[in-house]
Amino acid sequence: MQGLLQTFLNPVLPVFALLGVGMALARRGVFDPGTAAALNRYVFFIGMPALLFSLLSKVDTRHFDWLVLAAYVASELLVYALGAALARLLFHCGWRESLLLGMTTCFVNHVFFVLPMARVLYGEAASTPIAGIITLDSILFFSAHVVGLELADHGLKSLRSAATQLISHPLLLAIGAGLAVNLTGLDLHPGLETLVSFTAASAAPIALFSLGVILWAESAQPRDGVAWSVVALKVLVHPALAWLLLHGWLRSDPVWTGPALLVAAGPCGAMPFVLALRYGVPVASIARAILYSTLASLLTLTLMA
Repeated sequence: MQGLLQTFLNPVLPVFALLGVGMALARRGVFDPGTAAALNRYVFFIGMPALLFSLLSKVDTRHFDWLVLAAYVASELLVYALGAALARLLFHCGWRESLLLGMTTCFVNHVFFVLPMARVLYGEAASTPIAGIITLDSILFFSAHVVGLELADHGLKSLRSAATQLISHPLLLAIGAGLAVNLTGLDLHPGLETLVSFTAASAAPIALFSLGVILWAESAQPRDGVAWSVVALKVLVHPALAWLLLHGWLRSDPVWTGPALLVAAGPCGAMPFVLALRYGVPVASIARAILYSTLASLLTLTLMA
């Protein structure tokens, strides 16, 4: 318990303090939603491609437990379907918002929230299972939503235009390039690695700061049934499903199941927010779900640990 408290105080609390700084400066009028949108464009076109490339070019896929990863992805798909269906059928959200709310229910803040806690509990061995989950999330969920949103923007009648956009899309290019470097074993020049890692480090702080600005702008409507439904699915239903699949079905190595369950109990990640802001999808419920789940997951992560 003491280890989790220390991990919360550093690095979790300092990282998420950026969200509070964004809200405070928005309240004083220093930043507004227009500024947040500009910052988000930097994250989308520069910061996130660097982060995805850096991750996927270095992850060691040879030591992945693919059964555990498959079970975890199955739990994600189930809560994704529940989240998207609730948003669409119960709350009557638009299709694009419903899909991104579904993504919000299953896409976790792996790197800056869960990974430090997992390392305290399980040591450096926790890095490989979490890296596997991040890799599959990037390839399956993130890429699929980018493709879907691009097609929605251009329409099926203009497939050539949509295909052109996808081929030149910075996030998809980063994912493809990272996997290519990884699978071919290509050695990058140290200067290029420094540039990529330096740029990648800026993605999460700027995304969290702009999220804080948007949250303050949307704070006039604090009651949000959609956001609370997403939070319940993320921090309660998702860990329960993951536990059933990993312990009730597989009974796999605790070195893999422990970190995977911590990820399932983690808060909503910021990437659905980044995509929503980039593609003009309503962001209020997504932003609130990220904030509420971050607070709620402190309890669920402690219980899961």
